[in-house]
Amino acid sequence: MGLALVGLCLLLTLAALVDLGLSAPRARAGLDALLPEDHRVTDPRPMAILRVDHGALSEDSEGPEHDPRTVLAEAGFVLEEALGEERVPHAPPKTEITRWLDAHALYLLPLDAHRALAERLSDTAMLAEVQGLQARMASPLFSVSGEQPRRDPLAIAELSAGAAGRLGHVAEAPGSGGPQVGPNGDLLSASGDRALVQLVSTRAPEVLRGELEAALEGLPVTVELVSPATREQAAAARLGEDARETVLACLAALVLLFAVVVRRPAPVLATLACLVSVGAVLRWVVGELDLVGLPLLVALFGFGCDASVRAWAKRSHSALPTWTATALFAAALLPLYFGPYPAWQRWALIWAVAYPSLALIAWLVAPTVLGLARGQLDARAGLRPRRIPLLGPALCLLALGGGAWAAEALDYRAPGSLPLSADARDVGERELVEHFFDPAMIVEARSLAPADHDAPSEAAAALDAAADDFARLASLVPEVAQRIDSPGAFVLPREELEARKAALAKLDLETRMDSLRALLVDQGLRAEAFSEFIRGAADIDELPSAQAALDGPLGPWISAYLLAPDTETGTDTEARIALRTRVELRGREGLPAVDLDEQTLASLPAMRGPAIAAMIDHQRFEERMIAFSLAGLWLSAFLIWLATRRLGLAIHAAVIAAACEAGVLATLRLLELPVGPHLLPALLLVGAAGALSGAQVGAAARGAPPLQGRALLLGLGGQLLAGAALFVSGQPLWRELGVALAVGAALAAALGLLAGPSFTKPAPDKNPKAKAKPAPDQKPEPEPEPDPDPDPDPDPTQTRARGGAKP
Repeated sequence: MGLALVGLCLLLTLAALVDLGLSAPRARAGLDALLPEDHRVTDPRPMAILRVDHGALSEDSEGPEHDPRTVLAEAGFVLEEALGEERVPHAPPKTEITRWLDAHALYLLPLDAHRALAERLSDTAMLAEVQGLQARMASPLFSVSGEQPRRDPLAIAELSAGAAGRLGHVAEAPGSGGPQVGPNGDLLSASGDRALVQLVSTRAPEVLRGELEAALEGLPVTVELVSPATREQAAAARLGEDARETVLACLAALVLLFAVVVRRPAPVLATLACLVSVGAVLRWVVGELDLVGLPLLVALFGFGCDASVRAWAKRSHSALPTWTATALFAAALLPLYFGPYPAWQRWALIWAVAYPSLALIAWLVAPTVLGLARGQLDARAGLRPRRIPLLGPALCLLALGGGAWAAEALDYRAPGSLPLSADARDVGERELVEHFFDPAMIVEARSLAPADHDAPSEAAAALDAAADDFARLASLVPEVAQRIDSPGAFVLPREELEARKAALAKLDLETRMDSLRALLVDQGLRAEAFSEFIRGAADIDELPSAQAALDGPLGPWISAYLLAPDTETGTDTEARIALRTRVELRGREGLPAVDLDEQTLASLPAMRGPAIAAMIDHQRFEERMIAFSLAGLWLSAFLIWLATRRLGLAIHAAVIAAACEAGVLATLRLLELPVGPHLLPALLLVGAAGALSGAQVGAAARGAPPLQGRALLLGLGGQLLAGAALFVSGQPLWRELGVALAVGAALAAALGLLAGPSFTKPAPDKNPKAKAKPAPDQKPEPEPEPDPDPDPDPDPTQTRARGGAKP
């Protein structure tokens, strides 16, 4: 049975190593693996970045046709014609916004601008505007100025001029350095040589990129496609290569360690077979591994060395019951199952099954391995660490103090911004962040149409709700948010409409328009030419309602923000039309610059997205990390108590485990590395290793069988080498995990050996009479006299009965 299992493991190992050597393992990016489902990005829209090729433009050419903005506008119109409905503007074109503002200019003015409006409608101000208009119209250059005074003879639109060039009507002022809306609704970078075109397409990225390049052929423009699909492909390809190199490096280091320490080929090959076969089965069961799953596979190899070594050792040579280490490591990640991180919830169960399986296979093949090795591999004199008083408490207090010092200033890494190596990130994605916006900082709010609405249509009801939400979200600009992209910005809530209607009624607009008509006639202008403006300004009953916006020039743009109801599988909320509002928060690397407390978040519309998840997790991460750590320490102490029935030893092991975790945090601060949800498994594994090391050293010092030096070296050395393999990998996230695991393994060994004996009492002397000294007034017992007549020829049978040698 054992030999057959060894053969099966060797076959699996050979197949896995050949497959790993021929091609990189299939992987996926999984950049949102730690994000809750509700905060993951669900809009897979691709985007195209257009760049002006300055080298293709003639250096001595002049004129507007060679201006980068003109070139980008022409390219945008070409794509609009070539792609049709697949091209969606980021914002309404300026002309459409201007038409909407002209039609409802007075209503769209905020209430605090009504004083300036009243001054502009006075007889003196209107006379000055009309006289200035008459002078401009008399100029020979008026026909080429582009001015259209018939639409706004009083220049009332100047009071809301900034709105026409802003993303979503509320953003940084035009020319401030942020992206602005181009003539056709695309975004223009502040430098003016790049444009961002939004697309809606289900075609493969390669096909879509080919059509974009074909449409732009002949123009001095290059195109870069940015989409979740291309980002996933670029990251997955790089992760697969890095995973192969890291796994092979880890296995090679472990084989070298076992070869140097054991010096027998059979145990080395058997250990390699156990590790690789379990890894192969795990990969087959789990499927494609991602950015956070691959390092845990490497950690499984490192921690699995301890299970393999313990399978060789005799039960009597272990300071703790043989199942203790397996239970400690298998249960190390279980606290994460109750956390909010989906990837760690999944891996808590995977690890709890994979590690005992590895230990079971090692135990099943151990008799065959020992037979091939011709004897026990740990049959040497054991180690019994000496007790140094006060050293243990001093070292643990030092480590705990370092952890408390580090916790105050450690940087935080958001769960939605897991780092990738430079060559794993898509080129277009870096350009998108540099010139336009960071997708990780975009959050989304959804406005639902009320079930009992009285609007003309459900879409209009959703737009009314979006207007209410926008009024509350606008308070975030500019301190918390940079810009808000919402159709609700162009529609007023019903209550606001009524308030502005009442305020406009006080201005007596009908009388003011009659005065304007008379002034135009007095100045020799035809009043009929301005009748559209005069009639629209005097009629305050035509409101900028949601239905008017859907039926007007903004309708095609608004329809791109509507979410179709899910009437088949959705809940009552999902079965209604919703409208999407996008908010770009201020911050970097997925973490908002300003944290909003729970009360403020409750007063705003419900927002979802990686940045909101990071904000909430950042506020609670310290509490969560402490809770996970305490749960892991309690679980380790409970298992040790269950194995030894010694409460003091269990508590001492938990203290050493906490000191190891604190030491890792102090090291991270010294190395200026961030902490975050990505490091939680490493901290829990370090705690389990520290608890095991402290417990077995303490038990050996107390009188249990002594430690086996080679077993201790192989167990902790495997963990350290797994961390080292991750540290030299090509991914920044893996390097951070490698630092935590390697430092934690070193701390577990050091604190276990130095601090473990200090927490225990010396082992009682098993033969106190042998070392008892006589009292001063007591004479020593006389030695027995030798036999005066020894038997010169003892009976051989009696000699053999007494255990003597056969003559």
